[in-house]
Amino acid sequence: MTFANLSALGVAAGLAGLAAALFVLQQLRTRYRDQTVVTTLFWKQVVHEAPVRKLRDRFRHPLAYALVLAICSLLWLAVAEPQLGRRPDQTFHILVLDGSAGMAAGDRFATAVDALERQVARLPSDRRQVIWSGADIRPLLSPGEHALLLRARLARLAPQAAPASLERLLRQLSATSADGGSNAPTSVLVFGDAPVRTQVLDQVPASMTVKRATASAPLAGNSGITALGVSDAASGAWDKVDVFVQVQGTGDRRAAPVVTAANTPSVQIEVNGQAVPGNAIARVGQGYVVADVPAAGGLLTVRVVEDRSDADSLPLDNVASVRLPTKPILNVQLSASLQAVLRPLLAADAGVTLVTGQADVVIRRKGESVGGTAPALEFVPAAAQSQAFLLTHPDSLDSSAVFTNAVADIGLQQIDAMSLARSSGRPIEVSIASGNEWRFSVWEELLAEEFDFTRSRAFPLFVANAVRWLADTESWHPYVAAGRPLIASSAGRGPEILNAGGRVLDPVGVRFVPVAAGDLKVNGRAAPLSVSLLDADVTTGARDESLEMATLAPVDLTPATGLVTALLILALLLLAAEWYFFQMGRMP
Repeated sequence: MTFANLSALGVAAGLAGLAAALFVLQQLRTRYRDQTVVTTLFWKQVVHEAPVRKLRDRFRHPLAYALVLAICSLLWLAVAEPQLGRRPDQTFHILVLDGSAGMAAGDRFATAVDALERQVARLPSDRRQVIWSGADIRPLLSPGEHALLLRARLARLAPQAAPASLERLLRQLSATSADGGSNAPTSVLVFGDAPVRTQVLDQVPASMTVKRATASAPLAGNSGITALGVSDAASGAWDKVDVFVQVQGTGDRRAAPVVTAANTPSVQIEVNGQAVPGNAIARVGQGYVVADVPAAGGLLTVRVVEDRSDADSLPLDNVASVRLPTKPILNVQLSASLQAVLRPLLAADAGVTLVTGQADVVIRRKGESVGGTAPALEFVPAAAQSQAFLLTHPDSLDSSAVFTNAVADIGLQQIDAMSLARSSGRPIEVSIASGNEWRFSVWEELLAEEFDFTRSRAFPLFVANAVRWLADTESWHPYVAAGRPLIASSAGRGPEILNAGGRVLDPVGVRFVPVAAGDLKVNGRAAPLSVSLLDADVTTGARDESLEMATLAPVDLTPATGLVTALLILALLLLAAEWYFFQMGRMP
């Protein structure tokens, strides 16, 4: 015999406690005392107020004690819920439906959904949960919900253009299990082909088993875009960029695209809807390069062209887009007093044009009026400024945020501050202040010959980044791929990613990671960022053998035979017997 709610030791301790408590109560009797009253009218009141409880020396009425003890013991056993036979399986089942891009091939998703619905019907509703693992992770069916709700929710779902999120889900489940401190067995069944690295499986707690419920046929007949990136133009043109495209395929397709007999590549590339001529697309290694594309913020889209009669088995990777950067040429006005030192350097910067008026940024010494109120890079005497580098921003901005971004954008952390401190005999400090306009003040002594600052390799980059930071240029991303963090390729103001409701997404100090292909709304820009599915494992159909295949079978739901009803009926009969003996006067 087992107990569903208490251990055997707990049941025994409870019975012993009941016997002792009832024995003590059985000894408790009413002791009367003499009380003189002036009239019998107050007799009942005195009887009500006078009783005093005491323990007798002699145990009486064993029948009453036995009946009360039997009734209370039966009720206690009913609470413990004794069962004849073995306890049913208490494993909690988590069923994961893979909704990543790889499930869009053929009938993979439909097959996984059918197997999932069959398994849900085999499990008790209070010990199973269904979770969607696509671009996002969310529950599809909570414990206790009817299975019909799952069918209605699945009807609105389809595989998403996103890399697999199963590893992220397993890490969350492992952390939840560790925080909760529960050692209850948990079974995780994966319905789909999402890969899992062995390093992630090694972190799963011992109480959790992870197995794959369905296995699809190997991906065949597919080719797709696996790389799409932007870089500075090899020609040196500042306002142009080069674009690289890579197309891969499964074993029965070409691993890299070729140029057809008509000299037409197997990809189509367009910018803002205008097709790029085929002769402008060059074959380089395992991909294509389009050179000198205008860096004016346009949308470049690449499509795979099928030249075979059979249909592509995975359409989600056939189209990719990237938002081209905006790289304006800045108008910089240089003071005559700094021409000898800085003019050669600025003249070599392809993104800068030296002007004599209407400047975006001015470079001057402190006290000069050149450039008026334009953002200024000023060189000041060390005697007039305690800090070697002083950043000034408009009052409306947050100083801490501006300081953090400026240090990274200008590259101040790359300066050899120790060497400058030894040469100047003063500590090299960076500070920030608020003012009416943008300004970056630097010791003019750093331009002198005795300092090695102007001859250092960091100085040209320092000046170029300072000019672009003062002009408030935007940084850009060499690629934007689902599942990969956004990486800036240049100095400047980084875009703020917005959610669907227009709120700025704060990734808590880490790089933002787009979860799926599509458009990302960006604060302060008219055009959104375009996210593409660039996953070679999805396109080439890479197989994952790390998960053991599970055998889907009905879970034994046969409960052990309960005795609660019998115990309650027996307690009721004993209570009736006690009432009968009390009415007959055989027990108090």
